[in-house]
Amino acid sequence: MKIYIVAHKDFSNPVDEKIYCPIQVGADINKTINNSWIKDNTGDNISSKNLSYNELTALYWIWKNSEEDIVGLCHYRRFFVTRIGKIKNLLFGVKKNFINEEFVKKIISKNFVVVHNKTYFKQGNRQQFLDTQKYPNDIDILGEVIASKYPEYADAYKMVMNGTSCHLLNMIIAKKEIIDDYCEWLFDVLFAVEEKLIDMGEKSFERRMGMLGERMLDIWLIANDIQVKEVYSINTERIDWKNW
Repeated sequence: MKIYIVAHKDFSNPVDEKIYCPIQVGADINKTINNSWIKDNTGDNISSKNLSYNELTALYWIWKNSEEDIVGLCHYRRFFVTRIGKIKNLLFGVKKNFINEEFVKKIISKNFVVVHNKTYFKQGNRQQFLDTQKYPNDIDILGEVIASKYPEYADAYKMVMNGTSCHLLNMIIAKKEIIDDYCEWLFDVLFAVEEKLIDMGEKSFERRMGMLGERMLDIWLIANDIQVKEVYSINTERIDWKNW
């Protein structure tokens, strides 16, 4: 089992569990941060696309190169925590109680996929994307590609777009074979979206595929009837508590 900590810069790792492993993203275009870390430009990789795919270049690396039976992804500043860990963080600013191997195996044994808690949007998922993204039309192009390449996913796409919540951040933990299935679909769609945008004359791709990837997780989960376990997270670079 390995939970890969995605990082594009040096950070103070708050977790001492052996299952956690830092991976440098964008290693193909940035200088080396730490020689002991895994680099996303080794093996079969898309490291050079990191400015567009963000943490998904790490997910691609995990898909193509990791041999662990259970794999996951978190961020250098966003970590999954237990319920008590979330409460302690909110009330006292404590940064402890990160999920461990026993916690993960208990969930995975029930065939659940670990995901980040839902984020809710009053205006709806599609409208929130349109309101906040530099390239809002990308969400509709995504729908067109899914309808063309994977028509069996079209209803799930509509359901997610018409909904008011989704699991963001591209944070996930699951059996490797489940991650493999997800990634095969995810990157096939994203590469097709990217190709379509290039054909349309687009030249700037910063963060575009990564942002679409966030919305695609729920589409895949719904279309494949995957059971999920929502787990809290904390941001280790943010203060969420106040002196009561």
